[in-house]
Amino acid sequence: MFRFVLAAIALALLLPGCVTALHLGLMSLASIWYRAPDLVNDPPAIKFLVVIPAHNEELMLGATLTAIYAQKRERDEVMVVDDRSTDRTGEIANSFGALVLPRVEGDEPGRAAARQTAIRRSKSMDWDAMMMVDADSIVEEGFFEECEQALAAGAVALQARSEAAHGRRLVDQAALASFAIQGVTLPRGREVLRLPVRLRGTGMVLRRELVERLDFRAKASEDLQVSLDLVQEGVRIRHVERARMRSANADSWKIASTQKQRYEAGRMAAAREFVPKLLRCRTWAGFEAAWFLVSPPFASAAGFLALGLALALIANATVLVWVGLAGLAALALAFAVASVQARVGWRVLAALAVAPFFILWKLVIQLKSAVRLRGGLKEFGATERR
Repeated sequence: MFRFVLAAIALALLLPGCVTALHLGLMSLASIWYRAPDLVNDPPAIKFLVVIPAHNEELMLGATLTAIYAQKRERDEVMVVDDRSTDRTGEIANSFGALVLPRVEGDEPGRAAARQTAIRRSKSMDWDAMMMVDADSIVEEGFFEECEQALAAGAVALQARSEAAHGRRLVDQAALASFAIQGVTLPRGREVLRLPVRLRGTGMVLRRELVERLDFRAKASEDLQVSLDLVQEGVRIRHVERARMRSANADSWKIASTQKQRYEAGRMAAAREFVPKLLRCRTWAGFEAAWFLVSPPFASAAGFLALGLALALIANATVLVWVGLAGLAALALAFAVASVQARVGWRVLAALAVAPFFILWKLVIQLKSAVRLRGGLKEFGATERR
């Protein structure tokens, strides 16, 4: 009886881990066959409106705007949404010549509301596609031209290759590993399988005819919410491999924890709202999006599989032991592929020594995110800067 109970608990732990392992294993295998598309000869000129939501971003905004103004063409325009800032955010934006759109105390809080404010203001402006960039992201050389190439090839919604900034701290290595999977391997895999990629907030580019009917409304992970709206419409969001950017990492594990809670709470809320709708679409894109939503994050899945495997060994449940080993092997494959594709460096690989700590940290985040969803999703506020 005792072994039966242990085996049942092991099965309950292995199942969610296997959901993620199967998904990431499939996507990582597909990503191996990814090749960036050929360039379009003489693409038509696109006028980009670059929108940067910014709340108290005086420490980061200058570097972001410097990179953008070094790349933008004369026809492109930059709009900074100064979202209720109490620092020099608006002043810095003005110094670059950006169009500053202030939001004041009492306006609806949140990034979704800031994006919608920009969309409303942009209706009276002349532009072809909107490029949304976070105030802590640095675009690399050729960013505008590569996005223009992808739009010329027929895409209406794009997501640039988005990665974490390099750094020496442990929190930097964790971010690099996470972004390698989410920003490189998963988008490549989805492209090979002709699935829509996920918008990541920063680095998303949308044609005007698409923007003007969008509704950023989620209180967390509003980019995911819009991605899922587009999946239901049958719009294929494309990955732009050659348009690259890197975003600043959290300044501490405490701040990183809040960031992760925001994302996971947003994903959980999205799962509640969208999974039934996506399954009713009866499309491969809808099924994959639902699969993604119900999949725990990589580290949490590894924790579930490790715990389930340990209990299966104690219970002498041979089949479950093999299931656990197969799941861990699939996650290891996904991490190895992502590490090679993103060229994460030796520091990320060395950080595997503290993987148990990281897994425990992510499991705690999952629990806190679930608790925060009680009574409905609430606004998290902007990322703290130091």
